[in-house]
Amino acid sequence: MATLYVASTETFVGKSAICAALLDQFKQRGHTVGYMKPVSVSVTQTAHGAIDADAQLMRELFNLQVDPKYVAPVLATTGLLEQVLRGDAPDFRDTLLEAYKAVGAGNALVVLEGANTWAEGALLGLSADQVSDILDSPVLLINRYRTTASVDIIMAVQRYLGDRLLGVVLNQVYDSQIDYVKQTVVPFLENAKIPVLGIIPRDVQIEAPTVADVIEQIDAEVVGQGDHARLVENLSVGAMSADAALTFFRRKPNKAVITGGDRGDLQLAALETSTSCLILTGNLRPAPAILDRAQQRNVAVVMTPNDTLTTVHQLEDIMGQVRFNSAKRERFNQLAGQNIDIDRLSQLVRL
Repeated sequence: MATLYVASTETFVGKSAICAALLDQFKQRGHTVGYMKPVSVSVTQTAHGAIDADAQLMRELFNLQVDPKYVAPVLATTGLLEQVLRGDAPDFRDTLLEAYKAVGAGNALVVLEGANTWAEGALLGLSADQVSDILDSPVLLINRYRTTASVDIIMAVQRYLGDRLLGVVLNQVYDSQIDYVKQTVVPFLENAKIPVLGIIPRDVQIEAPTVADVIEQIDAEVVGQGDHARLVENLSVGAMSADAALTFFRRKPNKAVITGGDRGDLQLAALETSTSCLILTGNLRPAPAILDRAQQRNVAVVMTPNDTLTTVHQLEDIMGQVRFNSAKRERFNQLAGQNIDIDRLSQLVRL
């Protein structure tokens, strides 16, 4: 059985999306696949207990029949972390090995998804390198390439992992950087014996949250329905004069406009441009004319009791994340299939 540990050194690099795409790609090639998230530091509490949302989604997407306790065997709940800090740390080696055996049964390949960052889980003795050691798994590093500082990070990981670093996928690369990455960065990394197994261009439609995601993130009250499936590609804060508003709002398409509930002039200006959602701060209800125009433009209008700065900070947390729905999953799978060298990856994991 082949194993692949998918890790990253920072959050929101598309790790879950790439795991799903790899599982799909290998299934299309006739391989049986399994999935496991060895340690979760992003635990969600539900009526049925603590779960990891990524692991639960993978179980549903791939109809995984294995017991959920094996798909996400170590959940770093607040209680567990406090227990460790008090000096009563369990040894999770047997837990991981048991789960790995259950998930791998009958499968040709198991994809292991790392925690949010390289270091998370270290308190439990389960950082990325420690899990890789326990399960004797090669590591595929996912890196969100922005500048040559990304190369520093990749080289540092190689120094730490040595031959266990299987290769790297450069994700969310801006179109303007693609040629430079291919002509300069990739040859450098390959000469350093770090296989570059994929260069995935940035796709705003994959990264952008929907209006429904925005509403959920800020727990807003909906006062004008609009289309909740529209994508929010940009954020704009309305705090300028009415004369400057139209010019300012036209600069960013498919945006959420965040402005005071008492700024009807800015709200109307926003509705005359490419706006996906109107967010009114201060819990102030808009005038009927605003709601009528929003309805004509099919733009959702929501209210939040928070101030503008707080609302912007809340929304920055979800901009650039890949939140799966069927359309986004299909789009990313096509992008990954076109830009990840699955054949070379298969050879490296000895599948």
